Amino acid sequence: MRESCQHCGFEFRLNVVSDRRTGTKYLRADCCDAPLRPCPDPAELLRSANLTPSERDYLQRIANLDWFTSKVASVLLQIEAKVKVSGEVTS
Repeated sequence: MRESCQHCGFEFRLNVVSDRRTGTKYLRADCCDAPLRPCPDPAELLRSANLTPSERDYLQRIANLDWFTSKVASVLLQIEAKVKVSGEVTS
């Protein structure tokens, strides 16, 4: 079952947009372009001690990319949630 967008009601899809000046990445709803939140930063997540070797390798591979696919953003959100549940705060 697909998730509906809380902003427009259509099928929700994640989109990552990069600010060309700062390089900061933001998550937006692909269906209606509604802003959601800043994208988790792989470099910040790498500071966590609670990562598996495969998660650490993944984050190191993508840390310097200029843009992310929605699939990469979804994985980053999962890793971020795991880090937060472990009690570590990324900032």
